[in-house]
Formats: sequence, C-alpha cells, structure tokens
Amino acid sequence: MKERLLRLKAFWEGQLGPCAIGFSGGVDSAFVLASAKRWARVRIYPVLAVSCLLSPFAIENAQKISKEVGIPLIRFTWQPFAIDEIARNDRFRCYFCKKNMYHLLKEKVSKIDSDCHHILDGTQFDDLFRERPGLFALQELGVQTPLADYGFRKTEIRSYLKEWGYSFWNIPSESCLATKLERGERLTKQKLTALYFGLETGKNTLLLIF
Repeated sequence: MKERLLRLKAFWEGQLGPCAIGFSGGVDSAFVLASAKRWARVRIYPVLAVSCLLSPFAIENAQKISKEVGIPLIRFTWQPFAIDEIARNDRFRCYFCKKNMYHLLKEKVSKIDSDCHHILDGTQFDDLFRERPGLFALQELGVQTPLADYGFRKTEIRSYLKEWGYSFWNIPSESCLATKLERGERLTKQKLTALYFGLETGKNTLLLIF
C-alpha cells in the first residue's frame, strides 16, 4: 500500500499542466480528487456529467465531496439517449457512453482552460477484472486511470480516505441507473424515472435531471 501511494504522489507531482477529473460522486473519483488536492501543483477541475443516468444521490454526493475537498465542481448536462448506440442498451452501451461523455467533457474543460489537456478517470484496479467496455473508450481517448495503473483496490481507497479524515470514505457504491434494466431493453427517460421511483420512493428531484 505504501509503495502505491508514493507512486500516486509522484504522478501528481510530475504533472506539468492542468488536469480534469471525470467526477461521478463515487468514492473512486473522490480519491483521485483528494489525492490531487494533497499533491498536485497544477490546476485541477473535477467535472460532473449530469444526465438521467445519474441519481440525485450521486449528484448531491459530488457537490458535497468537492466542497469538502476544497476544489469547485464543474457541471455540464448531456443527453445520452439522443445517441442510439447508448439508448439501444446492448453490450457495448458503456463503450459509447464513456466515449461520448468524455468527448463532451474535453470540450467543456477546454473552454474553461485551454491549457487543460490531461483527463483522468476514477477507474481502479478491481474494475479491470469486470466486464467494462468503457475502458476501451478511455484508452482510445487517452484518458488516464492512475488508480488502476498503480493497483489501488476499493478497500485501500476507502482506507486512505478515512485516514485522511474525509467523511465520505464509506459512502455506498452506486452503479449507473442503466445497469438496473435488462440488457437489450431500450433505454428511455421514462423507464429510468419509473425504475428510480420504484427503488427510492419520494426522490422527486430526479425530474430535475431531465
């Protein structure tokens, strides 16, 4: 664990230009952000892509975490179901979702800081052993995944966040809402709305995402 942490520290200290982090409100991207706060010497931009695929819980978490870490959150809204390759919900959905989302993220960040060419994602080592077509999109776009590259696992990530004194070290993991529907069942905003209200009755704020 010590060696991995030192490598992550060296990674941040070696960055020569501004970095943007694809921020989901989950514990993995939160650890990337927290480590940047500790060691980066460049401008850092946590960026949340808001859509109907995120629950209000995740959006609220992202806002709270960025505030606690002390780096302002950047938000943009996009419409994934306007892209047929995502809406049809086949086994490559995650690939097209990541590819389109990070393409938009790069565009948004470049308008804020034209010197920001480095994009990071919170993918960690455990993710490499699951079916994650989105990882290929990250590779194609040159998005960096330091947690996966240096072997960080979920339990270690939570342990370090707790050691560093962050309140969000034990927030529950939350998957994309699209994973709650059967593969091949076409995705619509209406289906996800009904699904979410079935899981979390009374969270009317979901409608604000649409």
